[in-house]
Amino acid sequence: MARTTQSAVEPKLDKPGAGLPFFEWFVAKYLLLPYRFQTISDAKALVYFKRQQEQIVQIASELSPESLVERRLIPRQLGIEDSSRFWSVAMTLQHLNIVNDSMRQVITELSAGRSITRTASTADVKPRTDAGGEGAIDLFIKICDEFSQDAGAVNKNAYPNVTYTHPWFGKLNAHQWLVMASTHMQIHHGQIKEIVSLL
Repeated sequence: MARTTQSAVEPKLDKPGAGLPFFEWFVAKYLLLPYRFQTISDAKALVYFKRQQEQIVQIASELSPESLVERRLIPRQLGIEDSSRFWSVAMTLQHLNIVNDSMRQVITELSAGRSITRTASTADVKPRTDAGGEGAIDLFIKICDEFSQDAGAVNKNAYPNVTYTHPWFGKLNAHQWLVMASTHMQIHHGQIKEIVSLL
């Protein structure tokens, strides 16, 4: 049975969009991500994205509908800002759905040489606190499959100088957004494991 005491208390956290601690951001922007962009091919990024999807689905599928919506305050994880530490698994899936669908569109547009004028914001992709568990896993699978299909069908390297600005890491081209998508899935896979460990 899921514990409910922790989910009844709303902790005081940073505002959405506050970002990462400076040192963590610096290492990610100037060391980790450039290395990944150079060493991870499009094909490998798609394989890794799919692997993360399957592992997340396996974890979420083992939870009861009640456990899916239980919020837990986890220790801060690398790559996750403070405001995202008090989520449920359903909230995390909803966040991934929002971001993956947005990244799918970004990769498709950039691969066609089209610039994007809208501004990306981490605050705009936060999930609802009342995110429900019913249908959450099926929707996650659907959006991930659409991402893999569409991102896999375009030439990510056709227009390497056409970019879209990430709110934390600056201008990224289609290939870099694809690598970012698989990295983002990995980060939230870890978050989901932390949440489940407290249920």
